[in-house]
Amino acid sequence: MFYQLLKNNIKDVFGSNKYKFSLLIMIVLFGIDIFVSVYQKFNIPYFDKVHLSFSLYFWLGTNDSVISGMLILLFALISCLPYSTSVLEEKKSGYFQFIITRSSAIKYFGAKLITSFISGGFLFVFPFLLSFVLMTIMFGDNLTSGQFVENYHLFHQIAKYHPNIYMLIYIFILFYYAGSFAILGVCLSTFLKNRYLAYLSPFLIVLVLEPVCEIFYPQLSPILLMNPIQSITGISVFYVFAVPSFVLILSLIGCFIGMKKYVEK
Repeated sequence: MFYQLLKNNIKDVFGSNKYKFSLLIMIVLFGIDIFVSVYQKFNIPYFDKVHLSFSLYFWLGTNDSVISGMLILLFALISCLPYSTSVLEEKKSGYFQFIITRSSAIKYFGAKLITSFISGGFLFVFPFLLSFVLMTIMFGDNLTSGQFVENYHLFHQIAKYHPNIYMLIYIFILFYYAGSFAILGVCLSTFLKNRYLAYLSPFLIVLVLEPVCEIFYPQLSPILLMNPIQSITGISVFYVFAVPSFVLILSLIGCFIGMKKYVEK
């Protein structure tokens, strides 16, 4: 029953008009980024095409574009769009009561959490994946500028010799952050009655905590940790994965408490 629930949830979310529209928006943003970051640069007469034509230089996330900065800033909101409020919506529609009488609350919530993690993470990294594929096709895996690598602190040795592996590592990191905060959205939606507030809550939490982290302890700043151009010197890989892992664990505990509340009502 659990696998059938999971299959149905994944099918529903990826086939929904909301998800398709969200993907369309991400594709449009990707197109704008390619136009500004690649097309326009190559049409600048003084652009150094010989030394700056490599995949890592133009990849969304390392090209210093407004689009990549905006996506990283809004990651908590974007990841929550596909499925984070589905529990709240199904509770109001009565579907929750219908399904747990035929299965169990644990299976129901388990399927929801996995679906939310996958759909939220994939939606957020989709333009980064498109950019990765296109940059690899256009420029390959060659890194001809040593100076560019000096801007990197974490995984800089990988960036120096294997730019494409570096990009894939950060796509995984971005996916993990987005998926974890998507589950945070599910957790909060079990306590909030307003679905719009449930959408916004993870983003508002990041918006409030982010400046505090950046000032007092930047190693805990999600936006700084997610940035493929690391701005924190001497950062440990531990912090990169500890922050979303903590959010994920806290969210799972919150979902368990919310699940008990839902079942008791």
